[in-house]
Amino acid sequence: MADTIMQLNGRDSFDHLSRQLNFSLEVDGLERLPSAGRVIIAANHPTGLADGVAVWDLLKQVRQDIVFFANADAIRVNPNFQDVIIPVEWVAEKRTPAKTRETLKRAGQAFAEEKSVVIFPSGRLAKKEDGRLVEKDWFSTVVGLARKQKTPVLPLNLDAWNSRLFYFLSELNPELRDITLFHELLNKRGAQVRMTFGQMIHPDQLAGDAIELTEKLKHHVAYDLGRDRFAVFEP
Repeated sequence: MADTIMQLNGRDSFDHLSRQLNFSLEVDGLERLPSAGRVIIAANHPTGLADGVAVWDLLKQVRQDIVFFANADAIRVNPNFQDVIIPVEWVAEKRTPAKTRETLKRAGQAFAEEKSVVIFPSGRLAKKEDGRLVEKDWFSTVVGLARKQKTPVLPLNLDAWNSRLFYFLSELNPELRDITLFHELLNKRGAQVRMTFGQMIHPDQLAGDAIELTEKLKHHVAYDLGRDRFAVFEP
């Protein structure tokens, strides 16, 4: 699979992964996804690359203009992914002013073209604690972009898990855990993924302290929507 993907662009790679994994999607609130116009889709990040494939499968039912904020390592591995990936350096030590400018430039182009922009604002996978998944802290990217680009935010909750082995290794050694990530992608063939869209959040609702709003948005997406599809974001 990896050799095949290296020969494809981003769109074809996602389509290939979609066919290979053949997810069974259980979706609430798909009618909340606009068929056109700029939108930021803010999602929690429970499992890894499989989250991106599941979101790709879901959004393609309504629109084709999908781009992801994703780790810049993906572009370094295969520059052809630039058709669907806006590269981000989530790790502070890897950031440079030039890389940040490139990210903002690519984002600006996507919004100017009225695309649907998918962001997993934690940039890291959720951690298992006391039998439940705990979302990592979010970067304030969504709030900042929504304000700057005057773009609404559509919350999206993903209900999915990795294997027991993954969480066991997470407790022992992050490097051992990361070695299993490709296995975690493959072991989800035919898996059911439950996905819930929340109500659209207008950028005017995101006025105020960006850090506080980001924490509230994280809680709404990762927890509130998972319990109640009618949950309303309260800034």
